Amino acid sequence: MKYLVIENRQQEIDECLYDIADFFWNNGNEVYISNNYNNENDYRDFVKHCDWVVLLIYGDCSLVSFFENEQHKLQREFNLEKSNSKKLMLVFSINGVYSNAIPFPHKIFHFDRLDQNELKHFFSWCKRLNLFDKQR
Repeated sequence: MKYLVIENRQQEIDECLYDIADFFWNNGNEVYISNNYNNENDYRDFVKHCDWVVLLIYGDCSLVSFFENEQHKLQREFNLEKSNSKKLMLVFSINGVYSNAIPFPHKIFHFDRLDQNELKHFFSWCKRLNLFDKQR
């Protein structure tokens, strides 16, 4: 699987971003961090072909509208075709992890706060369930 981890430009990049990227990488996946692209064409090409978009948000917002807004934003900014515009998303927020992998955005894991200790619990849970592990 190919994961694009997008940093929150409104916040300083913290260790959580790199911990998340490392988790996917250590499970055999291709991982790209959006701030590592100098070439706009390479970045656009990867967005079109990635399987998952991973976001970190530190604010409170309606997750339903957030997922809808981000889908439209990706489609508009990267000229994605309608058939390719519905990206799977994983959102790490201040109170948990959300995904649109099932029809409606659902919280798949609860946090008390977004920090490295809570991420360790999430990663452990994922490993027990073989989530986000590259198919061998």
